[in-house]
Amino acid sequence: VEIDSISATDYKSVTSVEVGEQLRKENTRFWEIIYIVTTAAALYTMYYAVFIVAFQIILLACRINFSLSRLKGQTKVCPTIIGLLYLPWVIYATPRLINYIQNKRAVEGYQPLPPFQFFGDHAIAFSVGHLPTALHPHGLAIPFMLLAALGFIVSLKNGRPHRFLKTYKVSNAIVHLYLVVPLMLGYVINQIYPFTPRFYERTLFLAAPAYWLFMAIGLVWLRQQRFMVYICSYGLILLITGLSLMAFYNIPRYPNEDYRRLLANIAARATPEDTLLASYQWQFGFYQAYLPWPRPHIFIVPGWGEGWDKNKNGQRPQMNQDLTAILEQSPRLWFPAHQTAGHIWEDAAEKIIAELGYPTLLEWYSPQIKLTLAGGLQTKNFTTLPPTNFDNTITLLESNIGVESADCSKTPPCLYQAGRGIIPLQLKWRQEKILVEEHLVSLRLADANGLTWAIRDSYPRAGQNRFTDLTIGQTLFDRHGLLITAGTPPGRYRLLLSIRRVSDAHPLDLLDATHQPLGTELLLAEVNVVDPLPPIGMAALPMQTVSHAKFGQIAELVGYSLGKEPFKAGQSLPLNLFWQSLIDHHDNLTISVKLTDSSGQIVTMYQRSPLRPSSDWWTGMLLRDPHDIPLPPTLRPAQYQLWLNLVGVSRYLTTITTIDRPHNFELPAPQILLTANFNHQAKLIGLDLPPQPIQAGEPLPLTLYWQAITTFDKNWTVFVHLVDDKEKIVAQQDHLPGDGQFPTPSWLPNEIITDHYQLFIPPDTPQATYHLQIGLYDANDFSRLPLVAGGDHAVVEVQIDGK
Repeated sequence: VEIDSISATDYKSVTSVEVGEQLRKENTRFWEIIYIVTTAAALYTMYYAVFIVAFQIILLACRINFSLSRLKGQTKVCPTIIGLLYLPWVIYATPRLINYIQNKRAVEGYQPLPPFQFFGDHAIAFSVGHLPTALHPHGLAIPFMLLAALGFIVSLKNGRPHRFLKTYKVSNAIVHLYLVVPLMLGYVINQIYPFTPRFYERTLFLAAPAYWLFMAIGLVWLRQQRFMVYICSYGLILLITGLSLMAFYNIPRYPNEDYRRLLANIAARATPEDTLLASYQWQFGFYQAYLPWPRPHIFIVPGWGEGWDKNKNGQRPQMNQDLTAILEQSPRLWFPAHQTAGHIWEDAAEKIIAELGYPTLLEWYSPQIKLTLAGGLQTKNFTTLPPTNFDNTITLLESNIGVESADCSKTPPCLYQAGRGIIPLQLKWRQEKILVEEHLVSLRLADANGLTWAIRDSYPRAGQNRFTDLTIGQTLFDRHGLLITAGTPPGRYRLLLSIRRVSDAHPLDLLDATHQPLGTELLLAEVNVVDPLPPIGMAALPMQTVSHAKFGQIAELVGYSLGKEPFKAGQSLPLNLFWQSLIDHHDNLTISVKLTDSSGQIVTMYQRSPLRPSSDWWTGMLLRDPHDIPLPPTLRPAQYQLWLNLVGVSRYLTTITTIDRPHNFELPAPQILLTANFNHQAKLIGLDLPPQPIQAGEPLPLTLYWQAITTFDKNWTVFVHLVDDKEKIVAQQDHLPGDGQFPTPSWLPNEIITDHYQLFIPPDTPQATYHLQIGLYDANDFSRLPLVAGGDHAVVEVQIDGK
């Protein structure tokens, strides 16, 4: 307003100027308040937001004007107010944050990043976001990085704000500091407290707007100087951004944190009497979102684990007390343990669960998610077995097997529910010899035909201990739980225990009081399995492939499993079918399975009724139906189509790959010739032995030579026993021919099988002539294959020189 003279009109104009100035000041104070509130909120939301405040303080210290406020003096008060508002959280969170990062660094092994990788990772993330590796984000980010570099250089060269920056009264220095200060401070923190989990660049995305401003400056410069290059660059940026957005909306960002499959498994088995531990707030949210009613009881860990594991004296009374109460009240305890936050208290909880409950299941759903299941302490009655000697190496001093559990509604024997029941075991071990190799405790549930329906191999105390850690004479109290596999038919089953070497699953022999071998598996108990009530969900079935193929109105094949390819000719194809019945009771169902070659010709055919009679089926029932489909030993290596037929409906399942093993038909020249004909199916034509006498305390290597006469329809096990004149076994070794590489169903007529064994002669073996007994038996019922000439084994004499 120009004032030429004093007049009423001019006075009003001057008054308008004063009022406008007052309004401008009040408007500035309003934006200062907004700035203080939003900045404080940013600090409470993201720790690295403090770098933005740091950059702004540097601007104030250098007296650089910026558009957040036009009051130079009063703006300096804002950081002080913000600091006071943030101080309570700094006092509370700093020690916890440092401890958290140190624990994660110790557990996950983070290392400081070199500057090129640190700044390069952020440039890529600022350019295209977090894209899957398959999309090659390094290459896609190059155009963005070049544009940002061009804009950075142009802004430095001009020395004055670009015109669209000038419009908003923003200087070049502001944009430079906005980008450089947060990144540099983040790099310094990385060198002191390295913390680089996956997608760690997101913590500094708050500096990305400066990076994008430099890209904009680069594009504007290209439009003015190189218009065609500008058009190409602009189109390329749009294309890559479109790809990035498509990946963002279609590819899961955090698949390792997907709890849906885990919770579907829990929902399929658990009942409202079960307990599920919620370790963190976000876990509790997942449970509420993905667990349908009726869901198990959710126990919220006190303080989300903070202080639950230890008190001031380093003890864990609260954790012990809570877990004991849960295990006493619940038949099953489910614990999805998060593994990326140091998992210190989670490890402590798992140790207590292994000591108090019956560890049953440990499954990894991702590197970040581990599910533990343990049986509760509601079992009241146990049956106790006498001590058992495992190869003079480990003694099972006590073995108590639960005969009553939460699933029992009647008097013993207990009725364990398929898919839900847990058989509890209390074991006490004593080490007799030092073990060099790791061994597992193997539990197996088998039917009368020897078919395995449930199995669990684990270290003692759910992996908390190892047999190799024990000294001679040291004892170990151990707990285990065996979960009955979903789909197991009702009936009576045998619970078997063995100790097996980790490297090759070779078991330790059971020895009687006279140190004679009794086999490799200890019969712990016979248990009864019943149908689950309420019924289990489909997710509990151990399916390898989900199919949902209907066979008329009779049944639906919800899935199947085959094991790992390739499959060997002459062996069995382990096909497990998982059915859901669509009707109540049906007579005379027959399942047909066939393999066809590339021309559609049938190469093998198999038929059998379901193991659980179809007359016992009811609508909605889920069942597992295992089949061992023999593959002909003459089957050539190729790919074959697997077909399934039921009630006249044929469905294609999958394509399998078969391989063959080398076959030898050249007659050998054994040291000792034999003519042992086993049931006109195979001959033992000779063997090799070392020079005699054999020294006691040393190994006895021998090689058997078999010649097949015809094909086998059963898998036979070879036994080699060294016995004295009283038929007492001095040494033995039993295994499938070729240590499992040449099973008898894979033998071809006239084929020669070279089979190696090694027996260990005890050092205290007296000097005498011993008898080497060699034969074949069925591991399911221990029946032996007879000799045509009589008897069931060949005999060779061996001289032992005692010490």
